[in-house]
Amino acid sequence: MQNEGEWEAVRLLSTAARLVRREVDNRLRELGLTQERVTVLRVLAGDGPMKRAELARRLRVTAQTLGTSLVTMTRQGLVGELPPAAEGGARRVVDISEHGRRMLGRADEIEQVGFSADIRPELRRELVSLIHDLEVHRAGASASL
Repeated sequence: MQNEGEWEAVRLLSTAARLVRREVDNRLRELGLTQERVTVLRVLAGDGPMKRAELARRLRVTAQTLGTSLVTMTRQGLVGELPPAAEGGARRVVDISEHGRRMLGRADEIEQVGFSADIRPELRRELVSLIHDLEVHRAGASASL
């Protein structure tokens, strides 16, 4: 069997991500949440109501993927759509509900005592840097096409 120290970077990253995600998702599932739903709640709690397209862009997902999640989250009472403003305001503006805020607080508690809290600050900085480098590389490759 191959030693993990000899694995290629993509295999190391995907294995680590899968293990962390499984650990946290198992705990969140008891609340009817997933990592994706918690991330949506965090963005809305931090940045306020926004159009679906903007929310999808910030989450780095397609509008279709987000729409599927929002249907479930609306049924759970975690989010809701705000009515359009009287002066022709934006439609499909999504906001977190009070129930969503309470559930986000519970999810934060789970993550603070869970596996993800054990990531060393220097490793966290390296991962953020890697994500930014990959996005810049992807943007540069797209521009050259």
